[in-house]
Amino acid sequence: MGIKDWFGGNKKKEEFREKAKETFKNAKLTPGKALELNKLAEEFQIEDAGDDKTMLRKEVYNAAVGSAKARGKLTDQEAAELAKIQKFLALRDDQVDKTKRDLNRLKLLTEIRQGNLPTLTKDHPSLRGLMLDNGEIPHWSVQVDVLDRPTTMGRDGVPVKWKSEYVSRSAKVHGMPADGAKELGEGYLVITDKRVIFKGDKAAAVPYTPQAEFFLYAEGLRIQRTVGNTLLKFKSGTDDTAEVVGELLAALMR
Repeated sequence: MGIKDWFGGNKKKEEFREKAKETFKNAKLTPGKALELNKLAEEFQIEDAGDDKTMLRKEVYNAAVGSAKARGKLTDQEAAELAKIQKFLALRDDQVDKTKRDLNRLKLLTEIRQGNLPTLTKDHPSLRGLMLDNGEIPHWSVQVDVLDRPTTMGRDGVPVKWKSEYVSRSAKVHGMPADGAKELGEGYLVITDKRVIFKGDKAAAVPYTPQAEFFLYAEGLRIQRTVGNTLLKFKSGTDDTAEVVGELLAALMR
């Protein structure tokens, strides 16, 4: 009997799925988790993980991924174990595309927290036509919409300050005061080792100094000007983008 026969709808088949998901509940992705799943399959006499009911297999895979996401980090060892689990469940990369993007971002966050900062390649689209200083290192970029708002309406966001740590997930509960803001266009937010740069029809930059004022939200970054505020709203649509920006700025503004 193949695994496709077990990812159906009766009670016994559901029991297998639930036991498989239970394997990863509140558990770290230690080496051997994929083997555990394989033994469970043998217990249910399942020979082949390939079938068309991808949603049901993705439930099991997402349960495994959830244990890493709950901890907010992904080690190389955990990534390797997840690859084995994906292979066992016969899930192609395109079938778990969004989940894998989330995992890549989680892996990036883990690397940043360990002091291993990413670097953009010279041919990256966000760097085309952008003038960098001698020796300036571009670390990361994200596409943004640019808005102008005179006030924050009391929604100030999380301050990202000079020589201060970023508290993980703190931006998640802060909504950007974008209602009624004036749209100014779109472009890239580029984070280098020296400054935050906006690149669009025009370019603007804020160097890292004790006086620099950045404020982070779940959806974007606010730069406070002498009069008014520039809002850079992330196009990525994921909370983890704010986490990457927060962790990077905290690492660079030291």
